[in-house]
Amino acid sequence: MTYVSLYRKWRPQTFEEVIGQEFVTRTLKNSLKNGSNAHAYLFAGPRGTGKTSTARILAKALNCEHGPTPEPCNVCDSCRDITEGRSVDTIEIDAASNRGIDDIRDLRERAVFSPAAARVKVYILDEAHMLTPPAFNALLKMLEEPPSHVVFVLATTEPYKMPPTILSRCQRFEFRSVPAPLLTQHLARICGEEGVEASDDALRLIARRARGSARDALVVLEQVISYAYGEVEEKDVAGFLGLIEDEMLVRLGDSLAGEDMAGTIELVEQAYEEGKDLVQFAREVQEHFRRVFLLQHADLSHEDLEVDEGAYEGIRRQAREISPRRAFHFISALREAVREMQATSSSRMVLEGALIGMARSELDISPEALSARLEKLEGEIERWFRKSGTEAPAAGERPGRKGDKEESAGTPLEKTEEREQAGSDAAEPEGQVPGSETAAEASVAAATVDLAAVRRAWPRVRERVKEKRVTTHAFLLEGKPVEVSGEVLMVSFPPDRSFHRGEMEKEDHRGMLEEALEEVLGVRLRVASRIEAEDVEAGPPRDEGGGGEEGRRVPAGEEAPPRSEKSEPEPPVEEEPCEEGDTEASKRRMDEKDVEIHDAGKVKLVKDVLGAEVIEEITLGEEG
Repeated sequence: MTYVSLYRKWRPQTFEEVIGQEFVTRTLKNSLKNGSNAHAYLFAGPRGTGKTSTARILAKALNCEHGPTPEPCNVCDSCRDITEGRSVDTIEIDAASNRGIDDIRDLRERAVFSPAAARVKVYILDEAHMLTPPAFNALLKMLEEPPSHVVFVLATTEPYKMPPTILSRCQRFEFRSVPAPLLTQHLARICGEEGVEASDDALRLIARRARGSARDALVVLEQVISYAYGEVEEKDVAGFLGLIEDEMLVRLGDSLAGEDMAGTIELVEQAYEEGKDLVQFAREVQEHFRRVFLLQHADLSHEDLEVDEGAYEGIRRQAREISPRRAFHFISALREAVREMQATSSSRMVLEGALIGMARSELDISPEALSARLEKLEGEIERWFRKSGTEAPAAGERPGRKGDKEESAGTPLEKTEEREQAGSDAAEPEGQVPGSETAAEASVAAATVDLAAVRRAWPRVRERVKEKRVTTHAFLLEGKPVEVSGEVLMVSFPPDRSFHRGEMEKEDHRGMLEEALEEVLGVRLRVASRIEAEDVEAGPPRDEGGGGEEGRRVPAGEEAPPRSEKSEPEPPVEEEPCEEGDTEASKRRMDEKDVEIHDAGKVKLVKDVLGAEVIEEITLGEEG
């Protein structure tokens, strides 16, 4: 008797034998029971998931002598002819090789004739997405007005390549990849029927390699049975397929986590000596660290990860030892290595370089490696703080600061050395927690920032404000630092920018500037503002007679004495009395000037924020 391949011998013959597609088979069976079957179907899904087999079962169900029925008998002449491929009324067409418009025209001419022996003509177009656009147009006309005795089944692995007009005229069924546990049970049942001894680990490895395709799994199983010639073990499957055993992947993960470059290179050498495909080796290592990364974020079982229990424990241990950021770096580095290995003839050198860079992050300059090194450094700093007995700083906080307090004078290391030199028995001041800052230390830190330092850093401060909020930056463009008094920074605005000054006095804008000052200068300063005219009014009165230190005129060629940034307020200058009419006129002129200044500030704000220009100003007067 002629030998029949396993995937043909164990091809599903009923809807119940189709594995992993319960949603499709149940829907088709119920439609056959109700007599509501469609004239066109679209079966879409990965290869080897049962699309063409289900189409044949549907043809048998429609043409069975006891049908239409959801359970074809498989013994009548019609069922046997379809099973053996001898039926003239069930036509399978390979659309990949018969994809032209002439082929579809020929199909249309033959479809109008009644079935020769069956109840319904069934046309099965495999790989339907390969048809040309003119062929799709010819098929569309037939799908719009099909003969009553014709049913079309279009099978495709790439439905997105098909025109929407075709998809809208078919009942679409999505075939899914077969889960590995279900596929393993299917293989075990077939091995039992065939009298083949195979371990569960070997069948599980075959199911993983098939990636959800039942046909591919049966093809691999048939090859492995011929190779092993007896009981099929996991090592036989791994050796035949060129795969890496889970134990070897765990060992490699331990070497990379422990920065053992010698052990890493030895494992690569072992894989090379055994003749394994190094590109596949890199993919398997990437899959291993994917499982590690998944375990760090979800509680998955060994069945979910598709590994045996022994390897599962090793993966769980590595998930605890390796940080998530480093595991993600491993996955990214291996993905780049696989891409480069496929484009070069020196795949071994690329793989070794990638693995060594993973083990020694200081040799890798990728953003992921730099992030992993930063995380490692943060861990070292945190351990040092715990060892020194001080509290580790929070993220984004400078060492030695707590809350809104300023950083203390000297580094934490210098303070710790001073405390050690003073002796472990030295008593701390009463009411003060060891390692905390005092008010004097905070004031020393604030005193180190003077007006010159603020002015040097002012461009960076404005850039930080711009990153946070553009409107605050627009208001701040007209301001400049003029005085630092203790923990207060005075910002001055021109006389015609009172609107900007008023907005900067608001809590949200002022708080934004204070945050930017703290980020750039490292100290907390409170912000106050004033108009430049206030500086003139608060200055000392000019001595008309030339007397006084500040009132005298500076001779030519002589340098004027430096003016203090902070001056004592002078008593207000007494104004001469004036007539009542003059007072009202003066007051009216001052009010008009204030309005003009306020409006000028708004116009300037529009220019700064929106980049707009005033084309024409229209003034509406009151009538009457």
